[in-house]
Amino acid sequence: MSHINDDTPSGNPDKLLKGHLYRLDGKKPVPCTLEEYMNGMKSAASRIVEQTQVGNLLVSTIFTGIDHAFGAGEKQLFETTVFGLPDELLPRWRFPTWNQAIREHRKLALRLESQGMEGLLAEIRQRQA
Repeated sequence: MSHINDDTPSGNPDKLLKGHLYRLDGKKPVPCTLEEYMNGMKSAASRIVEQTQVGNLLVSTIFTGIDHAFGAGEKQLFETTVFGLPDELLPRWRFPTWNQAIREHRKLALRLESQGMEGLLAEIRQRQA
């Protein structure tokens, strides 16, 4: 009979996920255990960084708490999405820090307010091609 040794990554989620999960301490991401991550993600207030309504579009920036770079380069812990675009498009922009996420969120919202969504749609479609 075989069993999983809890000292191996497959037997211990904290070891398997080490370096990939984060919680916020103020505006600073800090590495955490799976339990700390789950507790930190329970409320929307702990995940939402900023949301801006621009006409029918919602620019939403959140703290994901997961390093989407998966250890390959600079951590990507924040994500901006624009809701209300055509269904086949769901662009995501990822950022390593709170300040960069806020800065890019606001630039995107201002761009949509001043230029509308057509330029953004063309850029997204070109990027996805």
